[in-house]
Amino acid sequence: MSAPIAAQGKILNRLFERNEMNPAQLRSIKIESELTGQPVVNILVQRDIISDSEVAQIFAEHYGIRFLDLSRRKPSTGWLLALPENDSRLHRCVIFGEVAGGLVAAVADPGDSSIHHMLAARFDRPTQLVVSPAYQIVQVQDEAYGHARQKGARIAHSVPTKQSASPVSAAGLNMAEQLDSMIDEAVDRRASDIHIEPEDDRLRVRYRIDGRMIEARAYPLEATAALVSRIKVLANLDITEHRKPLDGRFAHLSFEQTIDIRTAVIPTVNGERVTLRLLAMDRSAVNLEHLGMELETRQAFERLIRRPHGIILITGPTGSGKSTTLYAALAQINAVDRHIITIEDPVEYHIPGVNQVQVDSAYGVTFAAALRSIVRHDPDVIMVGEIRDEETAHLALEASLTGHLVFATLHTNSAVGALTRLLDMDCEPYLVSSAIIGVMAQRLVRRICEHCHSSFDANRAERQMMGIPLERENVKLFRGTGCARCGRSGYYDRLGVYEYVPFDPGLSEMVMNKASTEEMYAYAVKHGAVMLRDDALAKVRRGLTTLEEAVRVTTVDISR
Repeated sequence: MSAPIAAQGKILNRLFERNEMNPAQLRSIKIESELTGQPVVNILVQRDIISDSEVAQIFAEHYGIRFLDLSRRKPSTGWLLALPENDSRLHRCVIFGEVAGGLVAAVADPGDSSIHHMLAARFDRPTQLVVSPAYQIVQVQDEAYGHARQKGARIAHSVPTKQSASPVSAAGLNMAEQLDSMIDEAVDRRASDIHIEPEDDRLRVRYRIDGRMIEARAYPLEATAALVSRIKVLANLDITEHRKPLDGRFAHLSFEQTIDIRTAVIPTVNGERVTLRLLAMDRSAVNLEHLGMELETRQAFERLIRRPHGIILITGPTGSGKSTTLYAALAQINAVDRHIITIEDPVEYHIPGVNQVQVDSAYGVTFAAALRSIVRHDPDVIMVGEIRDEETAHLALEASLTGHLVFATLHTNSAVGALTRLLDMDCEPYLVSSAIIGVMAQRLVRRICEHCHSSFDANRAERQMMGIPLERENVKLFRGTGCARCGRSGYYDRLGVYEYVPFDPGLSEMVMNKASTEEMYAYAVKHGAVMLRDDALAKVRRGLTTLEEAVRVTTVDISR
């Protein structure tokens, strides 16, 4: 492992910082390196001073490429044998798979220029390098080539070169393996959705990571039918139906974690388009403390969810984290002595001790029908996944007035907008003003990556947007510079931005008088409610997100 001076220096500096090496040890290692011809890094690993995994992670950070744990992600069997064993072992390199028309090669030392020359001479396509621990690469080699020898495979003679065809043709792709690999990769990259989209000349695969779409793979257009059929079989859908939208679900085991996958298929002019929504079945770790609420907001919300009756509304567009907030709230108040029933479409996560009802319109199980029946089961808490129509709205309000605590969501842009939305749905003002005890709107912003977190001086425009006096100097803002961990984006994960409006007598009176959204918004601001933009800017000041993110998700803020 011939680490360049800069990368080797990073490794040594890290060891000195952790007091895992002293100058005398370094002199001894350098002497051994000169006598044996082994690189310093190899000797460090042999002496168990540093692990292969940590060396690989430092290499990934130094070269700005991705670290890949081969114990969690298994390479494609077909591509592993595309590289002759002697080349694979000489360069400590294995072909991991195919992405977006190019190859992905896992290597132990990305600074070895001979790897690039070897791959360029053998494969007539671009190759992207990722870094994996050396011992994992050896394990993969032993398993792949040893198994191939047992089967009598002609490893060295099935290699695709510039003069020969690819080992997998459009018709020969194993789409079952490709789908498993796709889902595993998406889970590893923290994707929330997989989008499989047929285009004029190819089948494009994109992942949604931290709310943004990232192109991940591409296949020949001819592979569309096989891949869609495989998904339909898993989701128990009609594989002969190609003219109407279909919805289903199936489970996938990825890295010892069961993933619930919601499937949506819709016909397009180029073929059937598929969206796979990935949901981890275990949500026991979700709690209010981890959502990103400011302390004052969280404490006020916690007091609210422990009220004996009333209705609490959570608002925001699709994908703003409303369901996660509801699940966290239910987990907070879930107890043996409390009877909780939910009505959801779909039931995203299973909560132990909570009775969850799945909406099924084909059998007459709508939100309204289920809510009407649920009240007769004497629950203490009811969660309505979404108020979609007037009947559901009336029933939810009435349930909250008859001794039940009701959680519900609405698709509105602001918290006070939910109040006027209920009035527009012909709910009586006295019902709305009497039943509602609090409203919360929310959005999701991307969190700055902790590994490449850095500060910079805010310019005049940024200070003005932050509401900071222009004459004030040395105002620091934060951003991510981009690293291997966050995929060079500068962001890693997301957190919530919240607008919490407690329902006081003044606001109740405005609802009775059917005041406009603007009037109620102005009243809420005057009486201390924290608006979306204010909460987002507070997270900017704390270095949790960037000003650009705060502005992007709060442009609908009616007060700005």
